[in-house]
Amino acid sequence: MNRDIFPEQLHCGRRILVALIAVFVMGTPLAQTPFLVIETTLPTGTYAQFALTKDSASFAAGSPENKDLLDKGFGFPLSVRRVLDGHVLALAPSTKLLVPAPFGWRGFDDGTRTRLFTPTGNVGVVINAMPTDGFESWDETREAVWKHARETAAVRGRKDPRYQARLIRLADGTFGMREANIYDGEDAPYSSVILFRRHPVDPRTAIRMNLFAPVTDFERYLALVALMIKDMQGAVIAQGLDTDVNRIPLQTLMALP
Repeated sequence: MNRDIFPEQLHCGRRILVALIAVFVMGTPLAQTPFLVIETTLPTGTYAQFALTKDSASFAAGSPENKDLLDKGFGFPLSVRRVLDGHVLALAPSTKLLVPAPFGWRGFDDGTRTRLFTPTGNVGVVINAMPTDGFESWDETREAVWKHARETAAVRGRKDPRYQARLIRLADGTFGMREANIYDGEDAPYSSVILFRRHPVDPRTAIRMNLFAPVTDFERYLALVALMIKDMQGAVIAQGLDTDVNRIPLQTLMALP
């Protein structure tokens, strides 16, 4: 299982944001935390620049590759709802979203999170949805997340001087943190960005998107994440339908509007 796509810290499932922001913390919080530069923009690009094929065949539930991942317990393949220029919009039941993904990628939903990744598994995006109970405003949510982000940067920076981190705050309210040169054991270094935005149809729910990519490709894939988090749409799941896709019959899942 590729650590870049399926880190252990993401196996916490659908919990309230108060608990989930703790994944930033990799050690004991420090009394003093470093100042981090705040970026207000992300790179730009098009889905066609990230497409690996010329069509949406990689998302077909009946393909041998997707059947194999289904058998291994990855959840269910995402159901394509629209085919667009270089990408698809696919239904993600656990997050109640239509998520964009480039041609040639694969997408699965296991009832707690949505995972999009390249066939080789070296680049991946994990998406969670969680209520923001316990916070009075989006600004308060951001400050709580950033507090833990600064603590993470302090811990990792002390362990390795090659590590770098910056905070992100976009004009539409999206915020997060980007990290480069994360060294974890004897594996090759990797980079990560975690972004938060309000759910498109539920302002009391936050969407958390986490990109993992090799250090050499990270800047390029930042542009893709910027597209994805901007273009995701809310999806209406039929009332009374269990949103844990592990308990939804495959035929029902594929027939969702």
